[in-house]
Amino acid sequence: MQVLPSGLVVPPLPYAVALLVATAVLVVALVRFGPGVTGRHVGALVPWMAAGGALHALSQFDAAHAAARFDALPDVLEPVATAPAVYVTTFVAAAGVWVVALASVDGLAPLTGGGVTSPAADERAVLALGGVGALALVGLLVRGITLVDGGLDTTAVTWPAVGVLGALLLTAVVALLLRAYRPAVVGYRGTLVALFAHALDGVSTAIGVDVLGTGERTPIPRMIMDFAGTLPTAPYLGRGWLFVLAKLLVAGGIVLLLADYVEEDPTEGNLLLAFVAAVGLGPAANNLTLFLLNGAV
Repeated sequence: MQVLPSGLVVPPLPYAVALLVATAVLVVALVRFGPGVTGRHVGALVPWMAAGGALHALSQFDAAHAAARFDALPDVLEPVATAPAVYVTTFVAAAGVWVVALASVDGLAPLTGGGVTSPAADERAVLALGGVGALALVGLLVRGITLVDGGLDTTAVTWPAVGVLGALLLTAVVALLLRAYRPAVVGYRGTLVALFAHALDGVSTAIGVDVLGTGERTPIPRMIMDFAGTLPTAPYLGRGWLFVLAKLLVAGGIVLLLADYVEEDPTEGNLLLAFVAAVGLGPAANNLTLFLLNGAV
């Protein structure tokens, strides 16, 4: 049985080695700095998660339109924008900004064991991560818009907006249910980010499958939606609703399991919440960017 998504591409060896070396160096640097990680850091990483999904969508556009008059991405970026390399690329870019922001306040002393990360450095990191990530995301979206022949049509604008609004509504519903069961859980910003990320992934996938007629590359979601297609509800609710429900149940269960961890060790707990959010928001942003590119040449 197929487990991994289709369309995975291993980048050429020089790119793969460069990504692995950069990742190792940046992980060591962050460990040496030992920054605190709060819910604000998780929120600041949101634009990076979305930027990774948008970057991969532009790579998919190039792969599907090889004969187009111009490329969405420069050739040098293509190998690092394919899946799964794009996850590592996004980490390297965000971690690089993080390390530079910390060093800009505390210098290099923490790297050599001569100090610890200051609260001012952590604050600078939040601002730098959020600001640079937002600029990267906007730049990628603007690039996507320039590819659309004749300007954005109603579909390209409407369905991403519907997806975001639907995900916000579902996030609020799930948060209220979790609050009734365990009030402290929804007090963590990372929890809300993770819930929204997976709600958006579910809703955007459902829109793609049931409204826009796209396919699903990942086996397990495809199996869930294929099963939903055999139910009596299929003519009325489509196939995507069951995947949305599954995403919300899994995300809700995970944040409940991580609640104690976040309370006992905020840095590691929030890092885990950021990871949980990333695996939902990256694919969701990819879906929404592809909706945007639907009218591209």
